[in-house]
Formats: sequence, C-alpha cells, structure tokens
Amino acid sequence: MTGNKRKGILLLVFVIVAVYIVNQIAFFHDKEFERAVRDTLEAPYMSFTTKRNKPILGIIWKKDLENIIMVSLDLREYHVKNISDIRYFKDVDSIWLIYRSAYEGDTSIYEEENLLNNIYVAKNFKNLNMISLYHVKVNKDIKAMFPNVDVFIE
Repeated sequence: MTGNKRKGILLLVFVIVAVYIVNQIAFFHDKEFERAVRDTLEAPYMSFTTKRNKPILGIIWKKDLENIIMVSLDLREYHVKNISDIRYFKDVDSIWLIYRSAYEGDTSIYEEENLLNNIYVAKNFKNLNMISLYHVKVNKDIKAMFPNVDVFIE
C-alpha cells in the first residue's frame, strides 16, 4: 500500500469519526436558551428554581439532554426567542415557560411574538403530559395542537 493510500484512508477514518462526534453535540439556535440550559441543568430537571453554582462549560451532549423529564424556563431572566431546541429533550413530561412577575401584582406578559412558533416539535414527545404557559403571549391554539396533553395558559 502506498503512502498516499494510507493517508487517504486515515483521513477518511478521521472525517467519519469527526462527523460522528459532531452529530452527538447539542447545538443551540437561541443563545439565551443555551445559557438557560448551562445555568439550570441538573439531572433529571432543567429548572429556573435550581440554578447551578457554576454553569456548564464546554460541550453539551445530546444524550445528557434526552433523559431530562422537566424543562422550566424563566423568560424574565432568559430572553429566549426560539424554543426549537426543545427537541433535544425527548423524554420530557412537562414544559414550563414562565415569565415571573417582577413584583406582586405584576400582570405583564412576555411579548416575544415567535416564542411558540416551534412548540410543535414537542408533539412527538411520548411522555409529555403537561405544558404550562404563564404570562406568555400565546399566538396559536396550543390546546388544539396538543389534544392529549394538559395545557395551562395563565
């Protein structure tokens, strides 16, 4: 075998391994959603009520997100505009999108028009039982989209 063939085979193996590894990484479209994951991910929850002492640094692996059973986002702290990356949380049973009040009696809502445009990706989640939208602008009939899920809109 000539040296060029060996180099070619090694390069091919390297490319295949690199593509496989890159395919295992969770890449986020929305940097605020990624920041929320890095700040609040604690197995088996991603909840704004349990903020990590130190955010996750480095690579977020898809396999680490697949076993999360609850995703809870505080939209006052994390100004998420695109939730399409919820697709990584395949075993989730509840999704909470909450715009917490700044003070008692605050009735303001999160006005991001396109926040729920990609909520449909959760339709394929086999364990999804509940979606709670608190002070979030709802521009679609979410209840009709998820007939077998308890949808709470407040």
